[in-house]
Amino acid sequence: MKNNSFGLDISERAFRLVQLKKINKKIKLVSFSYQAVPKGVLKEGKIVDSKKAEVIIDKLINNVTGQKLISKVTNVCLPEQKTFIKLINLDYPEGKNILEEIVQEAKKHIPYSINEVYLDWQYIDPRDKTQVLIGVCPKEIVDNYQEVLTNSDLVPCSLEIEAVTLARSIFSFKEKLTEPVMVLDLGARRTGLFIYAHNVIPFTISLSFSSDGLTEIIRKQLKITSKEAEKVKRSLGLNSSKAEGYSEKLIAPEIKKIAKKIREANYFYQEHFKTQKSIKKLYLTGGGSQMPNLDTFLTKETKMKVHLTNPLTNVSLDKVKLPENQVASYATAIGLALRNLNT
Repeated sequence: MKNNSFGLDISERAFRLVQLKKINKKIKLVSFSYQAVPKGVLKEGKIVDSKKAEVIIDKLINNVTGQKLISKVTNVCLPEQKTFIKLINLDYPEGKNILEEIVQEAKKHIPYSINEVYLDWQYIDPRDKTQVLIGVCPKEIVDNYQEVLTNSDLVPCSLEIEAVTLARSIFSFKEKLTEPVMVLDLGARRTGLFIYAHNVIPFTISLSFSSDGLTEIIRKQLKITSKEAEKVKRSLGLNSSKAEGYSEKLIAPEIKKIAKKIREANYFYQEHFKTQKSIKKLYLTGGGSQMPNLDTFLTKETKMKVHLTNPLTNVSLDKVKLPENQVASYATAIGLALRNLNT
């Protein structure tokens, strides 16, 4: 249906679904769903237990909050750690075989054999044919996801790179950004960092950091259960004025490592993307972004203006509402559902 769209977010810890509907030029949330994922269903981004994944998707679809799904067509996100984005420069942009030149140049940069991946590309600026943004993902992963979706009686309209999906979710369609910004996506099992400039994503990296990893540090140091450690992280976080700042002392070293990666990414962007200016703004998204005082801490460590994002910035709420403490975790699913409606 042209005015309905639903996104399916597949990750190692949970599957999430969001259905949106365009009514009188407003995009409204009409249903959502969540299902926890047992260990062993996904490993390093690949669905290794297809049967269990299909059962989870079936439960997800049949236990929505709000309206039932009216379409089998969905948008799905590829695992961030398996995708690769790169801005490449072409020596002969006016040549007859532009695709062949893109493929040959891509071979120099991507971390896979060109025969083992699906490749997509676009010009950064239609007026400048020398710069091309490429995106790749291993065929093994794409085919793996497509098989599970087909077996679940779903039709994938698109398989997207997560950074593209998140940008669509957190930045307003009406108010375009006038300068490059950086986005930090703090997830339960992994963290991604990307730059968003002029409606494209020229640079992404994966970081060996996770929100669950912080919980584990607190659990070990305080000798408490994982559930108790998660509660400490969510309630105290990087707040130095509560509990004598003990939580902050435990997790600050890890956040400082992230801040260092952010500074390095900023320097890299200045050096390699024809700009003399450093990026001034950092946006936080993902479930881990809600940790107390994280924005303040990163402002100090990166010297950037840090903003918490709202994944519902392009969505109007009516009868159906996401739980307030879970909105950030639905950012990917929301961005996927928005794909067919942001015109």
